[in-house]
Amino acid sequence: MLRAFVFVSCLLIAIPATMAQGLSVSTVVYDASRLDADGREPILSNSLSLFHNGRAYDFVESAGEVIILEKVARRFVVLNSARGIYTTIPFSQIKQMLQTREPKMKQYLRELTAGNSSQAEQAARTLKFQLNPSFDPQFNSKTGVLMLDSPSWKYSVTTRPWEDEGQIEQYLTYTDWTAQLNCILHPGSMFPEPRLALNAELRKLKDRIPVVVQLDLRPDDRTILRAEHRFVRNLTEKDLQSINGWNKSLTDGSLKMVPLLKYQETVLVSQNRR
Repeated sequence: MLRAFVFVSCLLIAIPATMAQGLSVSTVVYDASRLDADGREPILSNSLSLFHNGRAYDFVESAGEVIILEKVARRFVVLNSARGIYTTIPFSQIKQMLQTREPKMKQYLRELTAGNSSQAEQAARTLKFQLNPSFDPQFNSKTGVLMLDSPSWKYSVTTRPWEDEGQIEQYLTYTDWTAQLNCILHPGSMFPEPRLALNAELRKLKDRIPVVVQLDLRPDDRTILRAEHRFVRNLTEKDLQSINGWNKSLTDGSLKMVPLLKYQETVLVSQNRR
C-alpha cells in the first residue's frame, strides 16, 4: 500500500489540524456470482487500510484482525485483540514457507489425478495454473480497463490515473507481500502468483491505480469475486486514533506474543466455535 502522502504546493497551503498526511483505502469484496434475497451481491468482507509513517495497517473488523506491514523491518505484525495475541512474520519466513509449498503440491497433484475423475482434473488444472499462471494482457487506454485473460482465470481491472508513480509502486509492493502472506496465514487462500502477475501488468501502466478488481474463475469454477477500492488522501483524527491504539497494544502488555503456528491454531479454533 501507499506510504504517507506528502502534499507539496508552491502556495504552501496548511493542512487542517483534523487531517494528517497519509492515505486510507477502504475495500469491499463482493460475491459477484450470486444474488441474495434482496437481489444484491453478497458482501464477503470489508477492510480499511491506513498508511502512515512508512507503515501500512490493514484492519478487517469481522475477523478482529489487524495486519501491519513494517517495510523497514521487513516483516508483518499480525494482532488479534479479541484473542489477546499477536505474532510477527518476517518476509524471509514467508519466502521460505512458499518455497516448501511446491514439492508438496506436486505430490498432491499426482495423488489428485490418480483417480482420473473430471472433478479431480479440474481441481488439478486450477492448482497448476495458480502455481505458474500465464495471461494474455490487454489494456484499453480509453476506458482505463486492464484485462488479463486465460482459459479459466480472468482479471478485469478498472484503473484511474494517479499522480505519483512512487506511491503506485509502494501500493503494488504492499499488495505483492499481502498476497504472499495470506497464502500462508489463512489455509485455503488462493496462491499469490496470479496476483503477482496482475501487479506486474499494473506496473507497466506506471500512472494508474486499480479501483475495481474482478476475478472470474469460470468455467472451471462458478466463483466471481469483485473488490472495490476507495482511495482517500490524508488521514482523519479517527484514523490516527486507531493507529495509535494498535501500536499501543503491542507495547502495553495487553497482547501476548505467540509463534505463527500458535496464532493460526488459536484463531482457527475460535472461528470453528462460532
